[in-house]
Amino acid sequence: MTRAQRTIVANQSAPVAFDRDAALTSMADAPLDVLIVGGGITGVSAALDAAARGLRVGLVERSDFASGTSSASSKMIHGGLRYIEQKQFRLVYHSLLERQRMYKRAPHLVSRLPFVFPIYREHGVFGPKFAKAFRAALATYDMLGGWRIGRMHRRISAAQTLTECPTLKPEGLLGGLLYFDCRTDDARLTVAVARTASLLGALVANHAEVVGISSAPGRHVVRMRVTDSAGTVHDREVTAAVILNAAGVWSDRVAGLADTAHRHRIRPAKGVHVVVPWEKVRSQSTLTFPLIGNARGKGGMGFVLRWGDHCYIGTTDSAYSGDLDNPRCTRAEAQTLLESLNAALTTDLSVSDVTATWAGLRPLIDTGGGDTSELSREHEVTVANGVVTVAGGKLTVARTMAQIAVDKVCAELGVRRACRTADLPLVGGAHFDAEAVESTGGRFGHLGGRYGSEARFVEDLIVADPAMGAPVMPGLPYVWAEVLFAVRHEMARTVTDVLKRRLPARFLDSSRAAEAATHVGSLLRAELGTPQAEIDRQVAHFEADVRAERELLGLA
Repeated sequence: MTRAQRTIVANQSAPVAFDRDAALTSMADAPLDVLIVGGGITGVSAALDAAARGLRVGLVERSDFASGTSSASSKMIHGGLRYIEQKQFRLVYHSLLERQRMYKRAPHLVSRLPFVFPIYREHGVFGPKFAKAFRAALATYDMLGGWRIGRMHRRISAAQTLTECPTLKPEGLLGGLLYFDCRTDDARLTVAVARTASLLGALVANHAEVVGISSAPGRHVVRMRVTDSAGTVHDREVTAAVILNAAGVWSDRVAGLADTAHRHRIRPAKGVHVVVPWEKVRSQSTLTFPLIGNARGKGGMGFVLRWGDHCYIGTTDSAYSGDLDNPRCTRAEAQTLLESLNAALTTDLSVSDVTATWAGLRPLIDTGGGDTSELSREHEVTVANGVVTVAGGKLTVARTMAQIAVDKVCAELGVRRACRTADLPLVGGAHFDAEAVESTGGRFGHLGGRYGSEARFVEDLIVADPAMGAPVMPGLPYVWAEVLFAVRHEMARTVTDVLKRRLPARFLDSSRAAEAATHVGSLLRAELGTPQAEIDRQVAHFEADVRAERELLGLA
């Protein structure tokens, strides 16, 4: 990172000019050094890396930023404690290093997260024999880099364990093990990286699908279908010297556009989460418990993590061969998670308590054989005919994956440019004291935890129109100024963009989110000039998605 780049990020006097139409026009006006296909966390991280190196870079996403796996993760920035058991020490070391970098680069979006493992005398969640082995793993975790967050694992008493989770079964409880990782809102993190890339010169656009690639040495002509605010589709062409394929579970499809002989490498693994009211669990720390029914492979663990006045329970790990665009949580999967948690608690959760669910697909590299839970989370970067493909990996190491991929891009271009993103703050993160701001509580504490130093720009909208300070829906903390900011400055173009990824309402309480869809559509129409027929289509699509979720759970 150069001093000039840090100055650009740290000295914002206005929100980032995140202009989709200007980006699309500029992409078509002159050839790009690299066109990135895919607006998930890996793609936007590559756009930021390439822009920071001074390349002329474009990024297109067929739907919305983080519309795939990058909004459907477990929302943790972690080293991967389970990988110690698999002896993937290198992966854990680098993941913990990247966790700390992100903790510093985006303090408003990445925060410390305590985990508690309860230990029981016998026939409980975790017994003494397991605890002994697990504490050795935690010591290894600390040594490999867990210490960087400023907290080491420790043993806690039975009383302290019940303080962390009062609904734990107290019979036979000996105590617990406490350790620390990090959490994030994965979709907001993805958008923040994309906006930082734009601030440094990247040309970024959502709702622009790549449908054809014509390649020649040193030159690719890419055909795109771009959807405008009226829902009308237009064909466009962009020329780039190199293509970087960062399409996640869809990367085989993109690679196939450039090379019809491409051999598929991705083996999707499905992970689901269910959301319930926090008062049903009352866990202060993230509680870990055994999963029943081999839901995450042999010896798999689940977790329940607080998110405001809700908490979410995860996760499964199973092979997936269905529609890549529409993975869903089934009633059986929800029941497996709930029954696993019920075995550890005094409460009795049922599917009727569920307020929302989500399902995501991990883009794992197919190395043949075994359950998906046994496949490595390592990433892979390949080059073929001027197309660089990055696949595999996980949220925590997205910056490293991007660095390796852009190194390959530079090699294809015949230039030498060093990576500059290791300590480059994201928009809203420079000089932001998250603990001081969020501890004050209230609306500004809430906004600070989502926008960092940009919270003042959201507050400006409320000053201009006090009605923007009203809640979008009951039971959730989001206000209308956040919707307006999303449309004006975060490239939200549809009802789903707003209610699922700029605000996580769809992930917390899907029915409440559906109730707000019509009003959100009205604001989109006023801001973007979207025709009423298109707004009606978007609202109907959102409501149908929620209805399908409830029907699959047997709650309709």
